[in-house]
Amino acid sequence: MKSFFKLTLLFVGVAFLFTSCSKKNEEGKMIPKNAMFVVQLNTKSLKEKLTWNDIKNSNWYNMALEQSQDKAMSNPEIKKILDNPENSGIDLNSSLVFFVGKNPGTEGEAVLEGSIKNADNFAQFNKSFDSSATVSKDGDLNILKLHDKAVVAWNDKHFVYAFDASNASSRFNPMNNNTGNQTNVAPLVDKSVGLAATCKNLFSLKSDSSLAENEKFTKLLKEKGDIHAWVNSEEIMKSSSSLGMLGMLKLDVFFKDNIGTYSVNFDNGKIDINHKGYAGKEFSDFLKKYSGGSINTDMIKNIPSQNVLGVLAINYKPEAIKELIKLMGMDGFLNMYSSQMGFNLDDFVKANKGDLTLAVSDLSIKNGSTINNQAAADSTTPSFTKPDFNVLFSVSIGDKTSFQKLLDAGKKIGGEMGRNDTSIAYGQNDKVFAITNHQHFLNDYLAGNANNKYDFIDKLSGHSVGLYIDIHKILSVMANEKINDADKKLLMDESLKLWNNVYVTTGDFKDNALTGHTEINFIDQSTNSLKQLNHYFDAIAKVEKEKKDKEKSEMKMTDSLIIPPPIDTVGHK
Repeated sequence: MKSFFKLTLLFVGVAFLFTSCSKKNEEGKMIPKNAMFVVQLNTKSLKEKLTWNDIKNSNWYNMALEQSQDKAMSNPEIKKILDNPENSGIDLNSSLVFFVGKNPGTEGEAVLEGSIKNADNFAQFNKSFDSSATVSKDGDLNILKLHDKAVVAWNDKHFVYAFDASNASSRFNPMNNNTGNQTNVAPLVDKSVGLAATCKNLFSLKSDSSLAENEKFTKLLKEKGDIHAWVNSEEIMKSSSSLGMLGMLKLDVFFKDNIGTYSVNFDNGKIDINHKGYAGKEFSDFLKKYSGGSINTDMIKNIPSQNVLGVLAINYKPEAIKELIKLMGMDGFLNMYSSQMGFNLDDFVKANKGDLTLAVSDLSIKNGSTINNQAAADSTTPSFTKPDFNVLFSVSIGDKTSFQKLLDAGKKIGGEMGRNDTSIAYGQNDKVFAITNHQHFLNDYLAGNANNKYDFIDKLSGHSVGLYIDIHKILSVMANEKINDADKKLLMDESLKLWNNVYVTTGDFKDNALTGHTEINFIDQSTNSLKQLNHYFDAIAKVEKEKKDKEKSEMKMTDSLIIPPPIDTVGHK
């Protein structure tokens, strides 16, 4: 019996240890838990999908080298690294991590971290950037200032680059950017001291102050992906002066513990992106209770067109809108305003069944006139082309009496809802209310006889939010127009060969997160998407290079034709 008891305790202990370890990760040990952005690059998988030779042979890469004015680019050591990044001493079979954080008393730091394969090569690599810089020692750390713009620190296993991110931070905090009104200018400060301190702190970061024990971050890194991204919206808002304003409006509930995670994978013929959204307890409870069901595919099937360019379909619980307004503390104000229009929030809940569809179809390019329709027949009248398409917005109807109240209010607000505007048509049947930009399209939709079996419906169905965009169909219509510019024609042809369509599904609440998936499809389904993107950007860079070379050649020719004015010798004897 005692042996059984001891064995049971052993199994429990092992299980507890395994569970604890499964919630930890190595990459997060040197990332502060309050980091605003984190991007982890799986360099091993990325370089398997796109080799360094692929990059070196591309036009965009060589253009970037030519445009660089840094004298260090002529350094033999740098050229050696550019020929083979492995010579840098960085372990490219381990991941690279980039993050942006903000320590107290600073404007923010951008940090790049990774593992070291050869410490001597890494030291030589960094010295080549600034030959006048010297390496200082701090325990087992080597610290080097790079042109007073950055600091790099490393030991035998890891390295950290720290850069000043004050310019990026100011973009998130424009309300505090009042330097134009200040008469006293603060003295320049050597930021390298603070950056060096940042590097040292990261090497000694405690686990409870890092992302190493963050379960959400661990889950993210376990997902299949070439790139993993982490966005801490709460920390971003903390660095912004607008946080106080959000608190006044009770919008801070949306940002409390708000984390977004993304895993990006470059597959053959497509890019897959899995995304999750986490929130604080109050908003998570709301999402768990009121997350939608499945989109209404019948509303999509009834679109009277075979040329759908894009569809957004949403299913939601109408009572969720009312509770969301309450959560924001705006129910009293909106009820007071809506009562003047003849309805209240309860009417809104009863009027809707919770289905919404937005669609765009039948894109074409038509000739127009810069004067009027009568003048269009005149061949001497300047003409232009403009896009024409059908737009449909439709919602499902719940209680008809309550819906009529909303419709009456809409007419009052919108001036009889475009009574004198022939570009707007609206109407309803027993199931849906719809607004379009063409009356015939509205009539066909409300008749409900289409029942189209679109290929994209299967991808969107079963989710509470679905988005589809047919990029290739849009580009094909644009390509039918005569393109006189050879460069633009080439770029259009390359775009047609690459882009197919995009699917986005989200709104499903699972494992305490709002989950979603994005799929970007290419025409070529057999070649890796990263290679295809490299080829695409290479074609763009080639066009730009040839364009610039032509401009330089024409400029030289123009200069050679300029005849200098004769020298005025009068009075100069």
